[in-house]
Amino acid sequence: MGYRRGLRAILLATCGAACWTGTASAQTGGAAERTAREPIPGEIVVTARRQEESLSDVPLSVAAYTRDALDQQGVRTVDDVASLTPGVTFTRGDQRNAGAANIAIRGISSTAGSATTGVYIDDTPIQTRSIGFSAFSAFPAVFDLERVEVLRGPQGTLFGAGSQGGTVRFITPKPDLDYVRGYGRGELAFTEGGDSSYEMGAAVNVPLVEGKLAVRASGYYRRDGGYIDRVDYITGNMVDENANHSSTVVAQAAFTWKPTETLTITPSIFYQDIDIGDGNYFWEDLSNQSEGDFRNGNAVANTSTDRFVLPALAIELDLGNAALFSNTSYFDRNQQAVNDYTAFESALWTGSPYFAAGTFAPAFQTNKQQNFTQEIRLQSTNPDSRIDWVIGGFYSRNKQIAAQLVQNTFLPDIIPLEVIFGRGLVDGLYTFVLDDARSTDEQIAGFGQIDWHMTDTLTFTVGLRVSRTDFNIRAQFEGPVVGPDVDDRGQQSETPVTPKFGITYQPNEDHMFYGTVAKGFRIGGYNPAVGLPCGVSDGAPRPGTPLGNIGLSDRPALFDSDTVWSYEVGSKNSLMDRRLNVEASAFYINWSNIQQSVGLQCGFSFTDNLGSATSKGFDIAFRFSVNPSLSLGGQVGYVNATLDETVRAGPTAPLNLVTAGNAIPLNPWQVSLNGQYSYGLLGQDGYTRFDYRFQSKQTDTTAARDPRNGGADLNIPGRQELHTLSMRTGVKTEALDISLFVNNIFNTHRTLFRQHDTAASPLYRATTIRPRTVGLTISARY
Repeated sequence: MGYRRGLRAILLATCGAACWTGTASAQTGGAAERTAREPIPGEIVVTARRQEESLSDVPLSVAAYTRDALDQQGVRTVDDVASLTPGVTFTRGDQRNAGAANIAIRGISSTAGSATTGVYIDDTPIQTRSIGFSAFSAFPAVFDLERVEVLRGPQGTLFGAGSQGGTVRFITPKPDLDYVRGYGRGELAFTEGGDSSYEMGAAVNVPLVEGKLAVRASGYYRRDGGYIDRVDYITGNMVDENANHSSTVVAQAAFTWKPTETLTITPSIFYQDIDIGDGNYFWEDLSNQSEGDFRNGNAVANTSTDRFVLPALAIELDLGNAALFSNTSYFDRNQQAVNDYTAFESALWTGSPYFAAGTFAPAFQTNKQQNFTQEIRLQSTNPDSRIDWVIGGFYSRNKQIAAQLVQNTFLPDIIPLEVIFGRGLVDGLYTFVLDDARSTDEQIAGFGQIDWHMTDTLTFTVGLRVSRTDFNIRAQFEGPVVGPDVDDRGQQSETPVTPKFGITYQPNEDHMFYGTVAKGFRIGGYNPAVGLPCGVSDGAPRPGTPLGNIGLSDRPALFDSDTVWSYEVGSKNSLMDRRLNVEASAFYINWSNIQQSVGLQCGFSFTDNLGSATSKGFDIAFRFSVNPSLSLGGQVGYVNATLDETVRAGPTAPLNLVTAGNAIPLNPWQVSLNGQYSYGLLGQDGYTRFDYRFQSKQTDTTAARDPRNGGADLNIPGRQELHTLSMRTGVKTEALDISLFVNNIFNTHRTLFRQHDTAASPLYRATTIRPRTVGLTISARY
């Protein structure tokens, strides 16, 4: 489907919405008695349903963090956001790429196929598809954000494909047309056994024509000092002290122009560049984990450069009882990495991961995204109407490029690198080349949602999204482990439909109860052919099912979208004269037709729709103002996600791929607690706060630890228990906030992730959290 055809469909959808406006407005009679709810002091206003609402009025499970809250809790990255939010699983430690990360919500987790979690900057989705060998989604740094919203559960109606388990939204501030405003933050910190970290950033808002034109711009730089040394594993000599350092550069700018009282136009741009000096994993046999001495013996540093730029144009037109919104954006990302495959290649060709001096096998990896997105929404704005509604159209064309070349000194010289890439790399040998995989995801969708306030206390919600998705890919492989060159291409199309149903009961302004049923999906795809050792040497169609003997006739060419149906009930309650606010929800999710990765003995893998899973659990959040000086808050969540079906690689295969009852990897219990005590200090406002985080050990057997499954490895533990405590104390003046902090007070070094290259390899790598860090933060606001 072409670009012009997509835009035509969006315009038609919007025209249809405009024609319907009069009908909806005519149904406002008798609604005047439905009064607006009084906001709770300090409550966050969110746009989780694409309209501004107080958090306690949203019949969804939403965790939201304002800029002040993020600063108070020392949040600097998406890793910190995930650790604060029960139900969210965030994983780093993939040795194939130093920057790699995977995020999942409520156990809907998969590294195959498309993303299961939507990642948005304002109204632009930026999540990626898993193609090649190291693709992962980018995440913006946490500076000069108005807020971060985490929407738990499928958001398939208003946010569409990819928001299968939930959505994470990073909302940037809009220019203020009336006031000069400023914000700045600086920090200096010292990590035990590691290098220092520091940051500096500033944002300024200036009205150029009061009430008509304003600009907001910000810049930010952060350097995180490393704490893992890279050494020569044979001699023990230092190669790079504190090698796993990283730096982040962010620049934002936005203009808001209001030429009339009803029209607002906001062009913006968001730029980010993250450079990583080495990976965050250490070799266990070179390190003393209990003493905080971390080392790796990599032959080559695992470096990464991840840059993106996001220009966008937002337009809002006030039509009286309705408003028209348009968002046009282009996300351009280029991630380049060098990753050390030396131990893996040594194990493959010599039988031992401990490589000889002078040997090396770096993998040069490229991941690019070029995403065009256009969305138009028309929604009601009449607070006296019995019906609130939104209708819209969405179009996106997302291009991805993935490439990988593994240089190798374990094989005889075959082809110089510059012949393949022509970009001046050091001449050498190679075992594998993906040059390259190019995919395009094109999607057009129409969506709508109606909230019918049947009475002053009872509301019914119905939503629907209909999408047309088209995916195509071409992949080219070559090298000794591939056999004859492979050049394959294919496509997949479908029309997912994702409805939503809800009911909300609000007997008074302090209590709300709700129930929702919602469907979510992620787009299907095509499996390019793989090399001769796998039984495929060309791009011929591969009919059949993976339940046969995996090979030319059974390895599936296509895989479809997988879906979830979510059933959720919840409540939001204000008690004790609104000093105590509690939000709770319980959920049950059926996940069917799961896109799962199937490994082949030749080292390649493919994706297929295999089996189903169930996820169930609950989450509770509370805020308690004990007295004017003391406030407490926290979130508690529990998730139990298991696979429902046994899946075998074939009727003659001796072992399963997964076994019914296997748990999906996650920490079942997650707890985040905080408290702050305020007091007078030298005529100013002093404060001291704590932030405690807990995640429980996963004791249920995962597929990777079940001996009934092929590839099971009992030496790789499940998710481990973790306790962390941080404290901050400071003083606030009218413009400044100066504070001292300690993160990871007890200097915990628990293993977060453990891996080795093969089941027989004695070389284990692991990751842990940053050791105890002490620092000073100064922030200013005007």
